[in-house]
Amino acid sequence: MDQKTEDLKQTHIFQPSLLSFESQRDYRRLQDAIRDEISPQDILEEMWTSEIVEGEWEIMRLRRYKSQIVNLARLKSLQNLLPSILPDAGDREIDDFARRWFTNKTIRKQVNTQLRSIDLDESAIDVEAYRSSIDDLTSIDRRLMQLVHRRDKIFRQIEDRRAGLAVRLDHRHGGQELIEHGGDD
Repeated sequence: MDQKTEDLKQTHIFQPSLLSFESQRDYRRLQDAIRDEISPQDILEEMWTSEIVEGEWEIMRLRRYKSQIVNLARLKSLQNLLPSILPDAGDREIDDFARRWFTNKTIRKQVNTQLRSIDLDESAIDVEAYRSSIDDLTSIDRRLMQLVHRRDKIFRQIEDRRAGLAVRLDHRHGGQELIEHGGDD
């Protein structure tokens, strides 16, 4: 590749948009693996490869977010469940109990005992967290589908372009052979 193309790659194509907690090294490893697999042949394929890397990074990010969203909803879910097992507790007591459940083994045991008394266990908290997060998870799944569709479309574009280039090269090469064979008669 010429210097102009290299400069374009460095300034516009391969600038990752990472969040503050994301690893530049992990991003580069993903980028290198994808680039090695695709082996871009020109600037257009470089741009498409960059799009694939960005999309794959976002897919990994969103998959991590899904579990975090459910985990974040656990406190609120516990606060929603506690009134049914502690009917005499007030809002402040429920909030305090729910917050301390995460760090205090005694409170955790009490909650688990109360949950069992109504034929539930600790997984009910996760179920409630998941249920309350379903709209957010659905939005993420929709975005994941868009990214996968986009990635697959780019792969098809690369394949189609390479097939088209191969056909043009074959025609050029075949035309030269005909000229060469025509001169031998």
